[in-house]
Amino acid sequence: MPAADFDMVVDSPRLHGGKAPASTPNNENVVPASLSSPAVDILRNFYHTKRVGNYLIGRKLGEGSFAKVREGLHAMTGEKVAVKVIDKRKAKKDSYVTKNLRREGHIQQMIRHPNITQLLDILETENSYYLVMELCPGGNLMNRIYDKKKLDERETQKYVRQLVMAVEHLHRAGVVHRDLKIENLLLDEQDNIKLIDFGLSNCAGILGYSDPFSTQCGSPAYAAPELLSRKKYGPKVDVWSIGVNMYAMLTGTLPFTVEPFSLRALHQKMVDKDMNPLPPSLSTAAICLLKKLLEPDPAKRPNIHQVMVDSWLQLANANTGAPYLNRIHIEEINHMVLLHMTERMGYKHSEVLSAVLTNRACHTLAVYFLLNNKMKRLSKEYRHGVQDIIDTLHYTTPACTGYYRHPSLHYTSMEYSTLSWELQYIIVVATVHYRGRYSTLSW
Repeated sequence: MPAADFDMVVDSPRLHGGKAPASTPNNENVVPASLSSPAVDILRNFYHTKRVGNYLIGRKLGEGSFAKVREGLHAMTGEKVAVKVIDKRKAKKDSYVTKNLRREGHIQQMIRHPNITQLLDILETENSYYLVMELCPGGNLMNRIYDKKKLDERETQKYVRQLVMAVEHLHRAGVVHRDLKIENLLLDEQDNIKLIDFGLSNCAGILGYSDPFSTQCGSPAYAAPELLSRKKYGPKVDVWSIGVNMYAMLTGTLPFTVEPFSLRALHQKMVDKDMNPLPPSLSTAAICLLKKLLEPDPAKRPNIHQVMVDSWLQLANANTGAPYLNRIHIEEINHMVLLHMTERMGYKHSEVLSAVLTNRACHTLAVYFLLNNKMKRLSKEYRHGVQDIIDTLHYTTPACTGYYRHPSLHYTSMEYSTLSWELQYIIVVATVHYRGRYSTLSW
C-alpha cells in the first residue's frame, strides 16, 4: 500500500538514505549489500498508512489513553519494528503526561537487558512523539494465558523468573516500573519475556525528576496497597505487582477482585489478605512465594534481591549469572555489521561505535541493531538449510557441467544466477562441505 501521509522528521539527510553507499568491490569480509537492501516486495506488500523518517507505520498492535503501538517497517533493512506513537495533542490534556513525555525514552536508554524491550530510535513531529522499539513476534502473554485458560507451574516459573530478573535489573539502576501487568509482558521468538511500557516508570534520584514516589498511578488490580492509599512508596510496589502477575499466570484470574468495583473495597481486600482461592495442585513453594510477594505491609514484603534467592525460582534455573551490563562492551560489537555500515552505507566508524556503546536511541543504533538481528536470523537459516542439503547430498552425485542436481534441486547455470544470494550461499557451502570441492556448476 502506498504511503498516504508523510511526516517530515528533522534529522540528517544521510541518516534517511540521502548519501549513496560507499562501494567496496571484491571485499570478501563485507556482508552482501542485500543485507541492508530489502526486496521491493517487502516494502510494497507492507500495509502502512504513512511514513515517518525511515519507518513505514502500519497496523495497530495496542492502544492506551495517549498512545498507540503500531507495527513498523524499517525501510533500509526491511526489518519490522514496534512503534509507540504518542499523540502530543491528547497528552497536553494531562499535565503529568505532558511534563514527563520524554521521560520514557530517557529511562529506556539507561537500560539494556535481554528481558526488557530495546529502544532503538526516537523521532518527533509537531503532533506526535515516536518511540521505535524491537518487535516481539511472540505476541502478548495475555493471549497465551487466554488460549490456555492458565499456565502450568513450570511455564509460570520460567516467566516469573525472567520478570524478576528484569525488575532486579531495573531496581539496580534505580528505576521503578510502576505498571507491571500481564499486558506489558510480551514474548520474543524464543518464547522469552520482554517487559515493555515505561510510560509510568521513574528514577528520580538519577535523572533529577521531582516525583517523590507518591503519585497514584498504574492499574489498580496490579497496584500495591500503599500506592493505592496515596502513601509514600518505594521499589517494593513492583514486587507486589510481580505477585499479581504470578497469580494471574497460575490461575487465569486476579488475586483480589470486588463486585461491583470499588477502589476502597479492593484496597481493604488487599490489606486483609483476602486472596481469591488458589488451585490445590500448586506446590507448597509456589504458594509460599506468592504469599511473600502479596504481603500488604511493605516493611514485611521482600525486596527484589531477596525474591531472587527464593527456592521456587531457583528450580527453573539456579545459575542467574553476573549482573547484566547496561552498556555493551566493545568486544561484543558485531564487526561484520560495523564494517557493512561503514563501507556500504557510509556511516562513520566513530558514529556507529558511539551510538551502540552508549545505547543512544537514534537511527544509527536502529540500523546496527536491526542488521545484527538480521544476520543472526540468516545465519540460523543457513545452518538449517546447509544441514538439509547435506542430508540430501548423501543420495546424489555431481552431474554434468552446468548443472547442480539433487532430489529437490535441479538448476541450470542461468537458473542458478536468479537465486537469492542466501540460497546460492547455502548450495555452495553445502557442496564444499560434503564433497570437499566446488561442484562443476558454471558461475
